[in-house]
Amino acid sequence: MSHQVSVDLGATSTAAAVCRAGRAELMPLGTRSAFLPTVAFVNADRTVAFGQQAQALAPTDPGRVARQFTRRIGDPTPLRLGDASIPAEVLAARFVGHVLAQVAAKTGGAPTQVALTHPDAWGKHRLTSLRNALVAQGLGAVVFLSAAQAAAEAHASRMRVPAGRVVAVADLGGSAMTATLVRATPDGRFAQAGAPEEVEIGGLDLDEVVFEHVRAAVGPAWDQLDPADPALAAGFARLRTECELAKEALSANTDVQIPVELPGIDTSVRLTRAEFEELIAPAAAELAAALERVIGDADPVAVLLVGGTARIPLLTQVVSAQLNRPVTVAADPQGEVALGAALAVGRVQAPPEEPTKVEVRPMPADPVALPAPDRPPLPVVVSPPADKRSGRLFGLPRTTVGIAAAALVATLAGGTIALASYYRPSGAGADTGTSVTSTVDTTTPRTTTSTTTPEEPVTTTQRRRTTRQAPPDTTTTDETTTTTTDTTTTTTDDTTTTGTTTTEAAAPEDHVAPVTDTGGTTDAP
Repeated sequence: MSHQVSVDLGATSTAAAVCRAGRAELMPLGTRSAFLPTVAFVNADRTVAFGQQAQALAPTDPGRVARQFTRRIGDPTPLRLGDASIPAEVLAARFVGHVLAQVAAKTGGAPTQVALTHPDAWGKHRLTSLRNALVAQGLGAVVFLSAAQAAAEAHASRMRVPAGRVVAVADLGGSAMTATLVRATPDGRFAQAGAPEEVEIGGLDLDEVVFEHVRAAVGPAWDQLDPADPALAAGFARLRTECELAKEALSANTDVQIPVELPGIDTSVRLTRAEFEELIAPAAAELAAALERVIGDADPVAVLLVGGTARIPLLTQVVSAQLNRPVTVAADPQGEVALGAALAVGRVQAPPEEPTKVEVRPMPADPVALPAPDRPPLPVVVSPPADKRSGRLFGLPRTTVGIAAAALVATLAGGTIALASYYRPSGAGADTGTSVTSTVDTTTPRTTTSTTTPEEPVTTTQRRRTTRQAPPDTTTTDETTTTTTDTTTTTTDDTTTTGTTTTEAAAPEDHVAPVTDTGGTTDAP
């Protein structure tokens, strides 16, 4: 049976979903969950490891690891990883190719269509840079969707959204939180209905809050640690993982014990949910305020929280109280965007004269060395999530990590990519279920009144900075203001929503079989 695949390429983690005959399900990518860390590591032989294997290799040589490289897409200065230099978009395209290869191995063949999600605030330059890199990797066609569009698609598969009505989406990612408004168009699609607003606080910052709580609890013994001790870096890496797990556990538990195993320190630190919520209250208030500004005078039919951080109960409570309206959190908020993108691309129908083909190239068996740079590397600062501590977060200090970068030329051409839009045929009806697991059934189409494809939305970004100092930027290619054009005809609807927070039923834990992740070693260009 033919199938379509979506890849939700996040700054810190990546998800993939498969759609067959209108049903979408997440595909397991990691060993502990369905999600793969968005991390790359360039080996000494210039082969590239991805995901959990890259994470495992990172402490051996931090200068060869790349985290949050999706935030550098469109930057003309390439990343410098060891003695190799590679543009961020090329590394991202390689990562997508690795994910598609994993999915193809599990499904038994290449997909007929591929959807790739991107942050709502991305402009044309970033999308074009990534498109060109994907073409060079042999992908025949990729449909781009914003995270908010994909999240609204997933929601509309369960609750009908009338044409003309808007949906508010808060994407709570690892590196930032973005609030966006999207409108249901007459042909059943979703178009951006205003400028998104990005709050530069993400799940990594909340991890840092937990880390600083541990540091304060350890007390003077922490100050006696020797920075030159080679065991300290590995100990800090383990502790940061424990802090992340503690943050996640507090979504269900009232308290956690965080083990601390550092040179000369072997203890544990208790953290209660009440203490954690007090520490992150400023972040929750900032998110709620951003959503309120984005919504303005609009009357959204739903307010959705997606992303792994959406599991934190306090965020849902604060947003619902601030907006005085119900808030919906999916059963698996971290996989919601991937599921919605798979459902959207599952309805794509290519023109008969131009059948869509997607080529997933196998990973080469032998490593291929990167060409040496033609000129000395240019200095560039990269902020890996595991070490993102620049500035101060809620009064807590952090350090920065920098690596150098050099220029690289390696551009291949070929193929086409559908940019910033997606397509599906008209239909009638809709499912009206109230819960979702990792499998979504959308075999019943929704009512539409037009099949006109609206113009490609162009976003204007409003960015609000918190107390965290942003890393130095060496490029001016990341536009923050453009013009928004909306040609969709708005229809009225008297439907309103009242009440408080609603959280959809949790998905069963055994819906995805664990699969060992080999790390996907491949060669750098």
